Amino acid sequence: MYKVISANRSAKREPKNWRIFEKEAVEKHFGKVIDCDGEDGRSVLETYEKHKDSVEYIRWYPDPELMNEPEYIGMVEQSDKIGDIPYLVNSARGFKSVQCKDVAFDLWKKNNVSCPDFFVFDTCQEFKQGLEDSDFTYPVLIRVNDSVAGNHTKLIKCEKDFEQNKLEILKYKSHSSGIDTKLMCVEFLDTVDDDLDVNVSFRIHATSKDVISGYARVVPSKDWLAITAGKFDIKNIEKWIYYNRVCEKICKDHKEEICKSVSSLSLNMQGVDVVIDQKRQKISFLEVQPTYASGYPMIGYCGYHPPFYNPSEPSLVNFLLQNKTILEKEIPMYYNNWLDKKNHFDLMYKSLKNVWS
Repeated sequence: MYKVISANRSAKREPKNWRIFEKEAVEKHFGKVIDCDGEDGRSVLETYEKHKDSVEYIRWYPDPELMNEPEYIGMVEQSDKIGDIPYLVNSARGFKSVQCKDVAFDLWKKNNVSCPDFFVFDTCQEFKQGLEDSDFTYPVLIRVNDSVAGNHTKLIKCEKDFEQNKLEILKYKSHSSGIDTKLMCVEFLDTVDDDLDVNVSFRIHATSKDVISGYARVVPSKDWLAITAGKFDIKNIEKWIYYNRVCEKICKDHKEEICKSVSSLSLNMQGVDVVIDQKRQKISFLEVQPTYASGYPMIGYCGYHPPFYNPSEPSLVNFLLQNKTILEKEIPMYYNNWLDKKNHFDLMYKSLKNVWS
């Protein structure tokens, strides 16, 4: 008897529906899973009607980057017809907060969760008026609200900079077919540690009840895009260690706000991107990601492989193995709750069990 419907990415896209050890954790805590297409507008409802006598939960897990408006509407309509059934990761409607950063920022501000100031615009005139009316000014980030990894995002340092790039910027929207694509002007936060000469961001893994793990990403200070993974340099290892200690402190000291950054978006389990706003000397939230990278069961798939799946960068993996005895005492959440992916997902879904108990 199936207890969980997993509404997955469509088969027409990369089949990244289950991360390493994840499905085992779901079935351990919630019961047997049945997989179906979560993006075709019908399969979830059909699966529910067939198994509604036993199904107790839905795991909405569409593609956060490529899901478009008709697919989103189909997901919400199916969810509404099914009714009030507990969800494991995203609510159907809450998924819009995952893809559309302006929606997430609005909800965070309403719930006193710290995030950058911003406004949306369609034309050059709207941009200039929006900046004039805002409490922030240059430098700013201009981005598409549903972009990822710095794609269709530009750092604009002055008015001349905007004029030189405005035609390219105004074309950004045409490159996306998301749920509700918009151009955003976002306050540029100073996240550079001048003393260590690095730029830093954090990925924190949390449910709406608990903070499970996290890690720091450290890049050279001149690189403004610290949020992007895959930039590790062994030359920065001492700085990496320092900021992973900081990450553990943030996870513990800011648990309530981190959990609120998830629950306030009608979500239950996310990877949360966090930075330290150096100007205000406080943390600030940038986005959430239910499909955060942790590796997949297929060895070598997308560059992930044992022993940790993520990270897989050889110099970092070797360092972590060679210094395990010392470092696991200094950054235990990283070693025990992240590098150990089996334990990671066991803790995540155990926490979700508590959400609905």
